[in-house]
Amino acid sequence: MLFRILAFATRRSLAALIGIAWLSLSPVTAQEPEDLRAVLITGTSTGIGLRMTEVLSQNGFFVYAGARKPADLERLDAMENVKSVRLDVTIQSEIDAAVEMVRAEGRGLYGLINNAGVLVMGPLIEQPEVELDFILDVNLLGPYRVTKAFADLLIESEGRVMTVSSLAGILSGPFIGAYSMTKHGVEAYTDALAVELDRFNVAVAAVEPGNYKSQITASMVKRMEEAGYSAEGSRYGSMLNLITGPLDRSQYEEPDDVALAALDFLTSDSPRRRYMVVPNQAEAEFTVRQALRELAQLNEGHQYSYTRDELVQMLDEALGAEQRESAGPSADVDLHEAVGQGDLQAIQAQIEAGADLNVREPMGGSSPLITAATFGQTEAAKMLIEAGADLDQRNNDGSTPLIAAAFFCRTEIVEALLAAGADKSIKSITGSTALDVVTVPFDEIRGIYDFVAAVLGPYGLELDYERIEMTRPRIAEMLR
Repeated sequence: MLFRILAFATRRSLAALIGIAWLSLSPVTAQEPEDLRAVLITGTSTGIGLRMTEVLSQNGFFVYAGARKPADLERLDAMENVKSVRLDVTIQSEIDAAVEMVRAEGRGLYGLINNAGVLVMGPLIEQPEVELDFILDVNLLGPYRVTKAFADLLIESEGRVMTVSSLAGILSGPFIGAYSMTKHGVEAYTDALAVELDRFNVAVAAVEPGNYKSQITASMVKRMEEAGYSAEGSRYGSMLNLITGPLDRSQYEEPDDVALAALDFLTSDSPRRRYMVVPNQAEAEFTVRQALRELAQLNEGHQYSYTRDELVQMLDEALGAEQRESAGPSADVDLHEAVGQGDLQAIQAQIEAGADLNVREPMGGSSPLITAATFGQTEAAKMLIEAGADLDQRNNDGSTPLIAAAFFCRTEIVEALLAAGADKSIKSITGSTALDVVTVPFDEIRGIYDFVAAVLGPYGLELDYERIEMTRPRIAEMLR
């Protein structure tokens, strides 16, 4: 169903897509750096870490960007709302210096993203112990050291910690066993840390990216060559011969979705524990099937095995099926879906059944009113307003129904919201009011509409650009 929580990798929810697309692409009112929440990211010179730095710094955060090379530090310092930090996650003195610098800056620290990571390849029965020491030091002990060092600041802010894992945290395969060991360790680390920090209201998550562009393979090859790698005497042949395709992984997509997962984690009222982010259905299926295969192996051949029916019941419970069934008539049709489809009969049934008219879409935190504004479901919006829905409820990016209605130029919904007393002054977390989103020159934000139309078109969203461009001045007058 359209507004169910689905795997981030395979289908983002509508409300989350709107919020994230808006945050990452739209021009916003400038904010002073000292007013922004601070986030520290390790390993930001290239790939996922760099893209996270770009997205977060453009969407309401000040980023302390960890890197090692002077050229990378200089390049990061040139970015707006970014300050570079010399930070090798294997050197405690550099970590301690980073903590002191962040404290001295006075912003505090709301978020930490442990992204720094390396790759080594080799058969486990032949791999030198020094390579295991190296990869464990960076990929597993690195997050441990950095999180421990910044724990006081994160507890003070009741902040959030995300560690970049991998599909290799669920999967394992030949010749990347050491890498998988570290990422399986990150998964365990995440779960234990989440419980330990829960008492301090600090949220913890892991993101499991699939195949995206990065320099991790090229960096590994360079280290191997500099170390004089030779396959002489190996039972398996040369590891370098197994590497095909561009070493910069340019055959893969940019890691935008991974950065947006980090943004969702840092802004959501209900952050998830895990964000599996993959570029295609095949990677998602293979990973989920492997998790189920391990479940079957755990359940096989012992006196406490469960039957198939019992396992299915457990799965239903994990997916929240029982909770949906016990919700009564309102569970027959999801309110967000009913609103998005303009199903007035279903909306009325939910109102009469006493459904929560302000139920937040868990991925993006949007309300049914924001859904109505997005799809231009005027009658649905009026029904919700008349029934007492919260006019000023904000989603995870701080947008309200009025901001959404203005952006999509839903004139009648804007009129209805204003007549009912919606607050025109509310700003999103990036500083944009409803008026702001219709006074930015249309040519500057045409790309945002292109993006939203492409993503939400399959769900029925149709955008008439001529109407939007002509209506924006009228909406602006209504909001002044």
